[in-house]
Amino acid sequence: MISKSETFVSKFQKYGIITSILILILILYLIFPDIVAVVRLLLSNPVAVLGTGLFKLIIFPGLIYISLVPLIAEWVERKIVAKMQVRVGPLYVGGWEGFLQPIADLLKLISKEIIIPKNADKLIFVLSPILVFIIGALPSVVVPYSPNYVIWNYEFGVLLFFAVLGFYPLAVLTAAWSSNNKYSFIGGLRALYQLASYEVPLFLATLPSVMLANSLSLSGIAASQSRVWFVAFAPISAVVFFVAMMAELERIPFDTPEADSELVTGWTTEYAGMAWGLLQFASYVKLTALSGVFVVLFLGGWQGPAFFPPVVWSLVKVAAVILILLLARGYYPRIRIDQLVRAGWGWLIPLCIVNILALVAFQPYLAAFVR
Repeated sequence: MISKSETFVSKFQKYGIITSILILILILYLIFPDIVAVVRLLLSNPVAVLGTGLFKLIIFPGLIYISLVPLIAEWVERKIVAKMQVRVGPLYVGGWEGFLQPIADLLKLISKEIIIPKNADKLIFVLSPILVFIIGALPSVVVPYSPNYVIWNYEFGVLLFFAVLGFYPLAVLTAAWSSNNKYSFIGGLRALYQLASYEVPLFLATLPSVMLANSLSLSGIAASQSRVWFVAFAPISAVVFFVAMMAELERIPFDTPEADSELVTGWTTEYAGMAWGLLQFASYVKLTALSGVFVVLFLGGWQGPAFFPPVVWSLVKVAAVILILLLARGYYPRIRIDQLVRAGWGWLIPLCIVNILALVAFQPYLAAFVR
């Protein structure tokens, strides 16, 4: 006898495949002129393809880039934490230095069944991982890696970044609520408290860079740091942004929404197979996007000595920020939810306000250092 859950899954898969094909046809129709232009460039001037909008959207800094970086970050995290904590298994499993382990994990997740709880809101339960992934990936659209390599050089990129980021807690809570599981729901509420608490200092920590560059464009902020990086003028804001970024990513020591010793795996408890894999992948995609924004706001973006191209400097800086975020997992224990919320509202926000007031007082003297 076929259960209602199995009937729903089969219908969702059938209509999902049909919808995906229709969307793919629509996308191909919309970008067909760009494809033709790229083909012509390949025949006449192949190097010019690197500057086309289609290359930026699909290759770098678009889909392929934000797909490869999370896989590399997951592999690096596994190896580094294993060395720090002397965990023998992750040091050798997966062939040469564990190179094949992420591929094996991907194949396992693809082959596993997506189990939907009996009393869950099935449609929302299935769509929530997709929504979380989209919200986690969208900020990458406005992150510039050089004056030429940015998908959308939006004039108000900072505002768009926070507008998109503001939907993430709602997507997480929706996923937790649709699971119809008390552990998931408690984890979702914790995530909501945490993300709401730390988005405020995250935004306040951004204001000094906006004030110094006199621009809401991320490309404009990066271009304004040709002489001095803004971390020299607003070090407190850089530290606050970094700490708030760790909380936004729910990474140790701010992983209370997914506390395995208390809540199984928090708001992702009921997810299995590729649905769970998509949620984990979305967290690393969001990690890449936030690291890119941190580099643009405080570390000069693509600015650096001329012996490397601008895009190389951006990639090196983003890789360094990601590495520091990954190292924190091996160093720090988890903090309680009350300590976490108190740190956000009681310490980070006042520090940001003090830093902004100091910057306002000294801004006339700093103008000579900003291009």
